[in-house]
Amino acid sequence: MNRMNPIPVSRSSSLTSIAGIVLLLCSILLAFLPAANAQEAKSTVVTPSHQLIQKVLLQKSKYFTSERLTFSNGENLEKYIISGPPKPPPGYDLERLMVNLPVADKAAGVNTLTVPAFNWVFGCSSVSGAMIAGYYDRNGYPNIYAGPTNGGVMPLDNSSWPTWSDGVDTYPNLPLAASHNGVDGRTTRGSIDDYWVQYLSGSDPYITGSWTQHVWSDAIGDYMKTSQSAYGNSDGSTSFYNYTSSESPLTCSAMVKYGIADQDGTYGRKLFYEARGYTVTDCYNQNTDNIIAGGFSFAQFKAEIDAGRPVMLNLDGHTIVGVGYDDSSNTVYIHNTWDYSNHTMSWGGSYAGMELLSVSIVNLQAVSRILTGLTISGPTSVNENSMATYTATASWSDSTNSTVTPSWSENSSYTTISTSGVLATSSVPSDQTVTITASYISGGVTKTDTYMATVANTSQPLPWLLLLLGE
Repeated sequence: MNRMNPIPVSRSSSLTSIAGIVLLLCSILLAFLPAANAQEAKSTVVTPSHQLIQKVLLQKSKYFTSERLTFSNGENLEKYIISGPPKPPPGYDLERLMVNLPVADKAAGVNTLTVPAFNWVFGCSSVSGAMIAGYYDRNGYPNIYAGPTNGGVMPLDNSSWPTWSDGVDTYPNLPLAASHNGVDGRTTRGSIDDYWVQYLSGSDPYITGSWTQHVWSDAIGDYMKTSQSAYGNSDGSTSFYNYTSSESPLTCSAMVKYGIADQDGTYGRKLFYEARGYTVTDCYNQNTDNIIAGGFSFAQFKAEIDAGRPVMLNLDGHTIVGVGYDDSSNTVYIHNTWDYSNHTMSWGGSYAGMELLSVSIVNLQAVSRILTGLTISGPTSVNENSMATYTATASWSDSTNSTVTPSWSENSSYTTISTSGVLATSSVPSDQTVTITASYISGGVTKTDTYMATVANTSQPLPWLLLLLGE
């Protein structure tokens, strides 16, 4: 990997004295951080075990900045600030040609996942995080997306929501990445209102406007600190940390010891999933094996895909999502945040002129099957003064169905329904319509279905009698 020569930011012959000065400055800085940022401080801010004693700028460009951080235990970390562009950089058209995902055939060394593809808004890293979160929302982890669009299930693209302009550029909306007042049922300020000015801008509106930022809940970009100047991220930027000279993963627990957890995008992904009620297992950043021998490998990437887990890939200037592979050519299928199509890159290579650097891994604890639907079955017509039985079938995230006992109700004065789904009818002056409702709860998920039936009047005079009566 080509890197610029280190640019020293501060040096001293005495690391001890530097440590003391840094600690003092950190104490002063913490005292002046915006109070609203304390909304997640209780869960992540602890006294670090290792103190930062030196920071050196290694590389700086429009889309990418890297810094080397030296700590009191002698370890070096590298901070990647990724500011991937809202549109593809000029050139590289052949590299960005659209491809069709092949049919998964692990025996033939090919596997792919159906992952949402979203267009850029707020930052490539948060959009990539939303793609993966949206995939989980659609595959056994409901309620990760909390909005009303598409029946509460995350869509496969973000064309459902309107575009907006910051006065310079026009962007789509993507509530799972960045919330926005007036979008997806939101009636208060969100991520875009509080943090966005324009691409690569500095100070956030809630700071310059002196209002309290919104409470984080449903947008992964908030937890990733994307576009938040209070964490050193200009608009469109997100930060990730890795070991400099070690092939080992930098785990989320280690980030806490180094005092960087509140700044790292991967740790933010962990916080988001926990806020949505899920348990995180694996959580780490790791340089890829093209950067350091023994780093995260193509074999590991394949294992993640085979386990049904898309992979966040960080380049030196962009973040993308790996959604599949072809073993025969070390090909990685990706979503690039610039369109809804599928693209490819070679493992260990580059995409749009930006080299593969590292992975961000956040895996969720497996959950038992999730209730995904409920369907009522039974007769559409029932005679008066009779009974009919209705059943409810639950659909589950593992593609199975089962008969369940829901809560039953109906809306007619001529009928009653028992807890076992038996509808009893009384005499009706004419045919009457009744709406039967079933509601079932499993694992905190509620599903409801309604069913229309007719209570038939059977006491009408016979046709020949009506003729005799002259009616």
